[in-house]
Amino acid sequence: MIKVTPTKHLTGVTIQGDYYDFKQIVDSIYNITGVTEDISHPYYAVRNRLLAICYDIRHASMGNRDVVTKDNGINTEIMKWHNMIVPERNVYYSANILFPEAIFASLAVPETYTYSALDYGIKGNRTDEGLPHIPYADYYMDRAVLDVLFAGIWQALGSVIGDEELEKILSLKENSNEMYVYYVTHYLDKCNMELLRTDFDKRKDKLKNITKRLIKKPKTYLKIEYKLKNYARAHNLSIYHLSYPEQEYPEEIIW
Repeated sequence: MIKVTPTKHLTGVTIQGDYYDFKQIVDSIYNITGVTEDISHPYYAVRNRLLAICYDIRHASMGNRDVVTKDNGINTEIMKWHNMIVPERNVYYSANILFPEAIFASLAVPETYTYSALDYGIKGNRTDEGLPHIPYADYYMDRAVLDVLFAGIWQALGSVIGDEELEKILSLKENSNEMYVYYVTHYLDKCNMELLRTDFDKRKDKLKNITKRLIKKPKTYLKIEYKLKNYARAHNLSIYHLSYPEQEYPEEIIW
């Protein structure tokens, strides 16, 4: 069972699960993000950020991140009853994801599900690409897997900011008309950097502020979008070929 908790310094969330939990998430992400890498796709940026999260989860399942063991309920009496010797502890893997990154995925990815459905089934886009089709029923399973992950992220945020504040944020989300098509994720990098530069004792308020800005685009986002789109248009580029200043991540993140 996937567990999502805030990191010690409120820098992000720790996603923890066993090998099969992580494999299921990775497979579901690959299925949901589809086969196309078309940079002009309306949800290219959202899918790209989800794949970045997938990268960390996949490497965690390979043992390249934190590993812990936990009691699994097996004891000597149970082994005698079943006449077998089995491990008494299970291995769990962990991956850390920056809080704004995780919150953004929880907000934006569900919006892409309708597009994702086109990749499933006998007549799906995968068959057009000459790939084996994925049963349409898997679409519902993949959605459910990711929704459980996103629910864990909201739960982790709630444990930081409190139930009352989380309810306000989720109400804002439900009543928002914002969409994440062609989202300029350079702004998400800005939010990540803001949190990293914020003192620990102020991160609770910063997380509330960032979450609200990811739900309702502020003027700062619109300015970044305007500048990047104008430059991209003038030079016949995609905005996703461009970088934005002052967004170099530290070599080591204190989680």
